[in-house]
Amino acid sequence: LAAVLQVVVRTGLMGLVSVLISKYTILTFLAIGLLTLLTTKMYSALKKQLAGSNTPMTLATMKDALSPLAIAFGIFFMYRGRRFIIESTPATDGVDNAVVGDSTTTDVSNETEITYAEWSWTFLFGETTVMTSFISNSFDNRPPALLLLFTTLSFFLSLWLRGSFWRYATLMGFEGIIALLVVLAFPIMEMILESIVEEKMRKVGEKIRAHDARMKEMLRRKKEQQQGSVS
Repeated sequence: LAAVLQVVVRTGLMGLVSVLISKYTILTFLAIGLLTLLTTKMYSALKKQLAGSNTPMTLATMKDALSPLAIAFGIFFMYRGRRFIIESTPATDGVDNAVVGDSTTTDVSNETEITYAEWSWTFLFGETTVMTSFISNSFDNRPPALLLLFTTLSFFLSLWLRGSFWRYATLMGFEGIIALLVVLAFPIMEMILESIVEEKMRKVGEKIRAHDARMKEMLRRKKEQQQGSVS
């Protein structure tokens, strides 16, 4: 249940980044700044720890400290992927406000409506990067094969989610159903397993008692035969 709840929480955080934070400039750069600051703090703490133990700093030891920077990198690409202009048209044509006794005009032809892309391959790259970082942070041991598996899974999930609020809500609803099934099913499964184990133990106990009875009977007969041969 804890693992399922952890997945739900990480999906919620991923949805928050994809749907809200990467959509607005101020939230994007605020998140990038905080993640960069966190990376700096973690790097400094790691450097002091390694200096005290005389351990050289390698990429393997820095992977936890660089994880927030990878998330910030992905958030920037998600933000950039939503800044592609797909349409730019004048909001209205020039409007003549001339009336009797008023020769003034208002020209709004320079005002334009700009439509940005909601999704692009750049956004997909950023979302895949952030999702891979979120998943890999749940594991202590991250070999290259496991990272490749996480990246592939994140790519296909991102290809379906596309930064859509309703798709993230659908995914979280599905995970919530799984959590509910786990809560309901595990006690029942535990009771079934306990009954199975008790039945197995009862049969094993009967076999042990039967074997002990046979051994006692054999010893009794052997003693009787020895007494008969002596007499």
